[in-house]
Amino acid sequence: MDLGKETTWVLEFYKLYESRNIDEIKKRLFDISDIMIYLHEILAEKNLKLQEKDMYSEQLVIKLHLQNLSLLELSKGHSIKSNFYENKAPHIKFLDLSSIITIVRSQYESLLMYQHLYINSDCENEQKLRFESWIMSSMMLRSKVFSRSTAIDKQRFENEQEAIMRLRKSISNNEIFQKLSEKQQKSLLENGSGKLFKSWDTLFLESKFSEKGVFSKLYYTASVYAHSEGILALQLKETKHLMEHEHMKETLYLMLFYSYLMTSIMIKNITNKFPLVKERYDKLDEKKKFEIDFNYLLSFK
Repeated sequence: MDLGKETTWVLEFYKLYESRNIDEIKKRLFDISDIMIYLHEILAEKNLKLQEKDMYSEQLVIKLHLQNLSLLELSKGHSIKSNFYENKAPHIKFLDLSSIITIVRSQYESLLMYQHLYINSDCENEQKLRFESWIMSSMMLRSKVFSRSTAIDKQRFENEQEAIMRLRKSISNNEIFQKLSEKQQKSLLENGSGKLFKSWDTLFLESKFSEKGVFSKLYYTASVYAHSEGILALQLKETKHLMEHEHMKETLYLMLFYSYLMTSIMIKNITNKFPLVKERYDKLDEKKKFEIDFNYLLSFK
């Protein structure tokens, strides 16, 4: 690798962050998300038989990509449309910043869940326990929703009850399960725990993201908007939801930048996890690979 080129590329990426250029970060987010799906698709193209737990990992990757596309659509802003009022100012656009931030928060949770399930532990039994706890807890939650469902859903409900029983037995026989406290064991088998009694903050630390890095305040900020805290109303009142307001533009840029970094991390995750993906990754343009690697390292410093 030409060190002169590397230095030039680092300066280019640094300028990207400093410039707060929304059009540029939108382009890069689309490109990086497109690459992620292109890389992941080789698993389907080669008809690779995945383990059950890896089939579900695919859904987290696809979810991240679709949410990137939603972010790019929302970032275009909205003009006034009404059956009752004429749009006398078509040049004025409004930004649904709350939805944008809520989507980024969901992406962050998906990334942390991927780290928790597939990256943070090398122990096969622990990975198995984490995955089975995640799926069993999800089935338990869904069974509550469908407990009084119509006859059409009864068969699925019964099938899921059988699956929950199988998962309970498998979890009970896992040696890592035996290391949980008696209270945790009882709670897991009776009520489930998708994150295995860990908070999002704990998953953040176990993923080895920098405690003072780019993601350190993301969850708190996103939760404020997702839960409609008072500060949300104050800020939106000041900005009047106007897309051209400086606060709106800066926050939009940061949210898109977060998604851009998270997508780079996911690319490295699937590249490290699947040899077929790595083969396709290695054939990418050198500058693009450097960009992805740079973003990945930036997130952990």
